[in-house]
Amino acid sequence: MAVDPPPPASALMEELVEEVLLRFPPADPSRLVGAALVCRRWCALVTGAGFRRRFRELHRAPPLLGLLCNAGPGARFVPASAFRPPGLPAGGLLRGWRALDARHGRVLLRWNPPRDAAPGACPALVVWDPAADRRRDLPPLPWAPYPYSWNAAVLCAAAGCDHLDCCGGHFLVVVVGTNSKEMFAYVYSSEAGAWGEPASARHPNDNVDFAPSALVGNALYFAFQMGTAVLEYNLGTREMAVIRLPPSPYGWQRIVLATMYDGRLGFATADKSAIYLWSREAHGGGDALWALTRAVELDKLLPAGDGLFSIDLKSNRVTEVSKDIGFSGIFPYMSFHTPVLSS
Repeated sequence: MAVDPPPPASALMEELVEEVLLRFPPADPSRLVGAALVCRRWCALVTGAGFRRRFRELHRAPPLLGLLCNAGPGARFVPASAFRPPGLPAGGLLRGWRALDARHGRVLLRWNPPRDAAPGACPALVVWDPAADRRRDLPPLPWAPYPYSWNAAVLCAAAGCDHLDCCGGHFLVVVVGTNSKEMFAYVYSSEAGAWGEPASARHPNDNVDFAPSALVGNALYFAFQMGTAVLEYNLGTREMAVIRLPPSPYGWQRIVLATMYDGRLGFATADKSAIYLWSREAHGGGDALWALTRAVELDKLLPAGDGLFSIDLKSNRVTEVSKDIGFSGIFPYMSFHTPVLSS
């Protein structure tokens, strides 16, 4: 029986190089850039679509590349890795812009013009891809009457997407809020290039907060200002509901919504020197209860002095991200970033 000859040594070496490069840490994109600059063959390998897909499938969870932090003059990109968005000035300041959301490799920004800005100088909402330095201006919202409060979220529009490599695809922007009569929701589709017809529901007797939203399954969740409930928007049915939260001893509380590791809806509150993590528990009959899952004692973890820190809740590892404080909103930018170079 004839035996196939072994592959040439060059092919084995290239396969070995690819296996090594695939294991480069995704939080340090500069290492892949350095590898791509070694030679044309490595450049073609690292920038190829097949390598990018394998790289994302191997690591699965996109790394934290930075934080969009709202402060006085605008949103600032604070690096949490070696990644820096191309085109941003030194210091990472997006002057006149405020971050509203960051999800699936995209950032949603709203124009908050300085006093000396010309009327209509920029669109009200923009979706920005920091890795590719692409932006999509959204048409004005046709809301009437003008809202008392509102917030917005951005997400991938592809059904069944694993969100490992969907930054260049179609997206949705969901805007929810309250006016004098009701709470409402609008959805923008990048594929249609337009806002859809609004949905509405009974007024919740509260206002929507400018705080991070959470995506759980096929629903988006937004915080209310009093911190006693959250707004649920179902992407499939376009229906809205008010989900009550555990009562606070102070009557109100500031909450931060989150998607938990197991895919459930969760939120965090702070009291003195601790952060309390809650998760929504399934209950009989389709109802849900809230359970306190963890208390994080900050005085036992954080070093002395002011600053912006991230905490890995699995290992309790604390990382100082910035010495600046006073941010009014913080949105993690998590995405894979592989170099796009000419081979």
